[in-house]
Amino acid sequence: MKKDFVRLSVSLIILVAIFYIFQQKQIAKESITYFPIDPTVTFPKANTTLTFSKKRFDEYSILWQSNSSINKRAYLRQDMSLLYANGKLISTMGEWKQHTLELSEEKTVVERESNFFQAITFHYAEIHDTSERIFSSQKISADNLYVINSKFENTPLSFHTPNNLVEKDWATMMDKEAVDFVNYSLHQGLKKFHISQEQYDTKLLLTDLPKYNDTPLPSFSKEQSAKIIGQLTEGLYKNYFLGIIKEDGTIIDPIGSSIPVLLINDNHLLILFTTEDGEPIVLRQQISTL
Repeated sequence: MKKDFVRLSVSLIILVAIFYIFQQKQIAKESITYFPIDPTVTFPKANTTLTFSKKRFDEYSILWQSNSSINKRAYLRQDMSLLYANGKLISTMGEWKQHTLELSEEKTVVERESNFFQAITFHYAEIHDTSERIFSSQKISADNLYVINSKFENTPLSFHTPNNLVEKDWATMMDKEAVDFVNYSLHQGLKKFHISQEQYDTKLLLTDLPKYNDTPLPSFSKEQSAKIIGQLTEGLYKNYFLGIIKEDGTIIDPIGSSIPVLLINDNHLLILFTTEDGEPIVLRQQISTL
């Protein structure tokens, strides 16, 4: 009888521990939330890198890494990474830790076809001060990699920036392929939702955002831009990274979706993309400059 009681007690403790861990993971799973920016918190390091790894038979692999650190210990550190190939999302990474300065993650991606890879990472920190006020800090990093895989070559041609005529020709062709796909996806969304692009002052691809880490978005101050990007990051995490809600209410994986296009005017922005099966999606974010 006593042994049975001990076994039951141990089982209950294990179940409670499992439930607690699961609950904590669920809490953190949706924890990229915009709070007022803390200007004293900076990212001395924030990097995303794509490195050609090796070729085996007709396949090749690339190593995708992101790492970042802040100058002050955070209540929560979280990164959201997206990897696109020729304009389509092919993989994601997400990592979080509490009470830490640094965060890093990596993944090996295997492909066969020639690709123009674009990786972007949203680095996020949630800060609690001594008065239990909550602030946030953010930075975006990115990297590009061209890989031309030919069955006639033992090693694929790979480069970040074209350095000769051959690489420039490949880069021009692959850039056009990615841009054409994204523009086609944008046109589908504009048509379906009856949106006039002329009503928006600024058009950006999601992969353009790293240039606005220290430069304000057109027509906005640096502080306003930080708030817009912070709220955008929160929205993308909850409505894109964790799953896309389709028109019929079903939630699908974002893999296969197009690079989102941002249309911005003075009071709101639209995020337009298509899902893997070609369904146009639009997300709307109000802009409050207060």
